[in-house]
Amino acid sequence: MKGSLMGGKNQSTLVRYGLIVIVLILWYGLILSPINSRIKTRQETLETQELRVQMLQKRIRKLSNIDKEFSLEKKRFVNLKKRLIPGDSLQLVATNMQNSFLQKAKKAGAEVLVYRSGSPRRWRDYRLAVSIFNLKCNLSQLLDLLESLYREGRLQRINNINFSTIRGRKSELRINMEVEGLFLGDKAKL
Repeated sequence: MKGSLMGGKNQSTLVRYGLIVIVLILWYGLILSPINSRIKTRQETLETQELRVQMLQKRIRKLSNIDKEFSLEKKRFVNLKKRLIPGDSLQLVATNMQNSFLQKAKKAGAEVLVYRSGSPRRWRDYRLAVSIFNLKCNLSQLLDLLESLYREGRLQRINNINFSTIRGRKSELRINMEVEGLFLGDKAKL
């Protein structure tokens, strides 16, 4: 068999190199290629998980501030609740508003001729207790009364005020005034 195209020594070298090439192809096809594709999919999965973690960290930072904001809102609500005229019903709020007004009028030197509760009103979704006062005083007494109402800081407002002057030895003012007080009812409970 010396006449064959390739000699025995050359043939064994070719066979060796051929086997090495076949082993390399099999190694790449069966082992390295699947490993590379798994590595790529794992890298993609890792990148998506990193993005999720970043988004969750942002959300955690945002939600951690909610606790602080809630406590601030709770403090604001408590302060607002302190400014309400005390009372569990509209009638009780109107009565407490009348008592407070009478005390302030007495301190200011104004004379309350008549006072009564008016019919309740609405402001947005809230109810208002109404008290109507008829006063006799001078301008400085009225200003003292209005200033004391303002300084108290209660959630009440003067809705309607009418003046008339009475001339005589002393000029006096006759004032009809409607005062409204905010009533939250069950909404004021925390």
